[in-house]
Amino acid sequence: MISEFRRQHSWLVILACCGWLVPSTLSLTSPIAAPIVSPSVVFIGGLGYCGGRIARSIREAYPDCIIVGSVRSKERRAELLSNQGEGRDLAYNDVYVLDLDDEYTGLNNAGQASLASATHIIQTVAPIADHNQDPLLALHGDLLRQRKGVNPLCWVGYLSSTGVYGDHHGAWVTEDESSELRCVDAKSLARIEAEWQWRQLEKASGQGIRVDCFRCGGIYGPGRGPLFSTVNDLRLSSDSSLLDQTPKYVNRILVDDIAGAMLAAMSSDRPLHNGRVYNLVDDNPAPRRDVILEARKLRGLVDGSDANDNGAAATFTGRSRPPTRSTGNKRCCNQRLKDEYGWKLTAPTYKEGLAFLYEQEYVFRGSA
Repeated sequence: MISEFRRQHSWLVILACCGWLVPSTLSLTSPIAAPIVSPSVVFIGGLGYCGGRIARSIREAYPDCIIVGSVRSKERRAELLSNQGEGRDLAYNDVYVLDLDDEYTGLNNAGQASLASATHIIQTVAPIADHNQDPLLALHGDLLRQRKGVNPLCWVGYLSSTGVYGDHHGAWVTEDESSELRCVDAKSLARIEAEWQWRQLEKASGQGIRVDCFRCGGIYGPGRGPLFSTVNDLRLSSDSSLLDQTPKYVNRILVDDIAGAMLAAMSSDRPLHNGRVYNLVDDNPAPRRDVILEARKLRGLVDGSDANDNGAAATFTGRSRPPTRSTGNKRCCNQRLKDEYGWKLTAPTYKEGLAFLYEQEYVFRGSA
C-alpha cells in the first residue's frame, strides 16, 4: 500500500523539489456545513510534547470525553499510564503502541477499534522516515476512509510545520497560492505530502469529515526553549548565527497556544472546504538573537557575561540546545486562524511567551 501511494503521487514531491508552486488549497467546491458534534472520543496520534499538552487541555474543557492516543514504545505507554509523572495518566483513558519500528504493523486491534470510534482525531506524528508518509494514513487509511463505527468522525487536525514554505528571504507568507512552498529538505517535503493526504480525506470520503492542517512555528514551552537551555547555549559569542548581520525571521508558538487552537477548531461548525490550511504561529516573527537576549534578561545574565547580577554563576535545569536545521527566512501570517476560529493567543510574541513561562515558575532560577 505504501509503495503504491508513492508511485501514484510522486509528482507532488517532484514539483516541490523543483521549487514550483504547490497550492495550499485544493480546488474548491461549494462549502457544505459540517456537523456540530462536541468531542466525545478523541484519538491523538503521538502523545509526546504537543500531544500530551493537547490531551490535558481537552480533559480540562471536556471532563467526560474519552481521550486515547498512541506512543512509539511499550515503555512509554507504561510511563503514561502509571501513577507517576505529575498525574499525566489522568488525561488519558488508554494509550496504544503505534509500531513503526519492528513489524511495522501500526496499532493493535484495540488501538484500531479506538481509532475507528473517534469523533475527533489529532495527528502529531511526523511522516514515516522510511516512506515519507503519514503513519496513520499509510497503515490505517482504509479504516478511516471506510469506517462504519457508531460515532461519526467529524474533524481531523494535522500538525504540520512552517518549514514547508522554505526560504522567502524574510517576506511574509500566507496559506494561499500566493506563497510558494519552496522547501527542499526531505523532512519538509514529506510534510507536504502528508498534508495532501489528509486533505484528500475530507475531499474524497463523502462522510462530512472536516480536515484542518496546522503549520506550526518553532514550538516552545515548559522544558523547551531558551529559558531551559544551558548557560553555554545562551552565550552570544558561541553561535555564529546570532552574530549574523542579516536577520533570519522565525515564527514561534507556545505549546499552550497550540492546544488552544485545537480546542477552537475541533468544536467549530466551519463548513467543509476540501481541507483547510492554517499557520499556527505567533504574531511577531523574530530573529533568534532577539529571543536569546530576552531570555538572558529574564535569567539575570548580564550582557557580555555569564553571571547574574550578584556575580554568582547562574545555574538552570535544561539541556544543551540540539543541532538545528535551516527552515528558511520568512514571516508567517496567522490571520486566517484568528478570523475563522476566533483563536486568541496566550503569547502573541516571544516576550509574552517567555514571561509567561518564567512567571509560572517552570524555570529553576538557581542561587542568588
